[in-house]
Amino acid sequence: MMSERASNGIGVHGLSSDALLQTYKARFQELSGIEGKKDDLIRDLLQQNERLTTLLERIEDDLEREKSFARFSQKEIRDLKIQNSDAEEKLISYPYVQVLIDGDGVMFHLDLLRKKKDGGHEAAELLLQEIRELVRSDRDRLNIKGDFEIRALVFANLDGLSKTLVKSNVLKPGDLQQFFMGFTQRLEHINFIDVGYGKEMADSKIRGEFLFHLKDPRCRLILFGGGHDNGYAPFLKTCTATNPNYPIWLLKGPPTGVAITSMSLPTYELNNIFSKESQNEITSNSSPISQTALLTPTSSNMNGNNNFENSKFSYASAAAPTTVRSTNVKYNNNSTSPVFEPARTITIGSSTGGAYASRGFQHTMVSSADAERVNYIKSLNPRACNNFYLRGACYNQPCPYSHKYKLSNEDVRTLKYIIERSKPCQQLKRRGWCDDEKCYYGHQCPFKTGQEASNSERCGNYFCRFCQQEDEIMHDS
Repeated sequence: MMSERASNGIGVHGLSSDALLQTYKARFQELSGIEGKKDDLIRDLLQQNERLTTLLERIEDDLEREKSFARFSQKEIRDLKIQNSDAEEKLISYPYVQVLIDGDGVMFHLDLLRKKKDGGHEAAELLLQEIRELVRSDRDRLNIKGDFEIRALVFANLDGLSKTLVKSNVLKPGDLQQFFMGFTQRLEHINFIDVGYGKEMADSKIRGEFLFHLKDPRCRLILFGGGHDNGYAPFLKTCTATNPNYPIWLLKGPPTGVAITSMSLPTYELNNIFSKESQNEITSNSSPISQTALLTPTSSNMNGNNNFENSKFSYASAAAPTTVRSTNVKYNNNSTSPVFEPARTITIGSSTGGAYASRGFQHTMVSSADAERVNYIKSLNPRACNNFYLRGACYNQPCPYSHKYKLSNEDVRTLKYIIERSKPCQQLKRRGWCDDEKCYYGHQCPFKTGQEASNSERCGNYFCRFCQQEDEIMHDS
């Protein structure tokens, strides 16, 4: 039957051979597609496996590194704990107290200064003793359990301060230098630092030391001797605001400034070490060396027209009676310039016994000035205009000097002090007398002793411009 079907062209399942062949091909193609999808799946699985294997290896490496880092970190933490424990022990074992003193304003007692080097030794020992007692009485609040060091720095302009005290007869030359030498040499951490001339030198040094010790955890307390100067108030307020729990105490010398008093800082008086008087009070209460050399005109060559161009003057005391009054200065509270009263004239009787005649103005010198204020006036740049501040007006247009400084009465007085000791009056040089009632130049040698002035002797400075002029006038006469 089958052969008969085959012969008749009919294949299996009643399909012809061609149709059956096509079916087989279709089925084969279908199976081939499935095999291809299976192969694709296998390839994707193999690729994914490779990626996962690589990722696993990377994770295992990272894990190993983390383990190593964790072990290292644990060791480092143990080491840091040990170091921190050592540091805490050192902080507890080696605390110190820092003393900072503005020596231009807070003065040591004069009885100590006059002992020179021995007084410096004594002052250093007293300061150490007093500070130690202060700290011991409050060691719990300062977190000081054991022993502690005391360090002290005194800043001042040694040369300027010494000259001021010597000129005021408070000390002899060299006394102050010897005192601070003894003060520095006595104890290891107690020192004096000479900051030289300049208004802000001591201030800037003290501020720098303040900031340094505020950052040092071993420093448990700063004792500041400079409350007399309100200029420190803004800086102290900044320190207390940024370090509210840090103890800052004041060592009182002269009266504390109002701005600093308002801060209510703990204040302690060391009356056996520091003077309660300011530098100005100390120098003004002393008896300064007389430096007045009076100009006394002779009566020769006077004429009826009061033309004194050819008159001769000597610096010796004249036999005829003289009347001398000084130029007085008053200050207007609403102005930075002084207001001058009319100067008084020098009168002298004529050689014939006639009426007294005017012989120019007698100018007296400003007796003293604060060294720090002198340095401040000298450091002004541009300089203060002499005519504006000392005469009350300046007519130079433009003026190369400044009219804008807010100088106090004491500043103006100091300006006059500086000029009359450095620049002789040119009118006095040319004519022998000065008839300018507002003249601010020097009319007397500031370095003469009383005996030299009374005997018309020149001072000890051979190159003194004042005394050279005196020699020339005496030679002409």
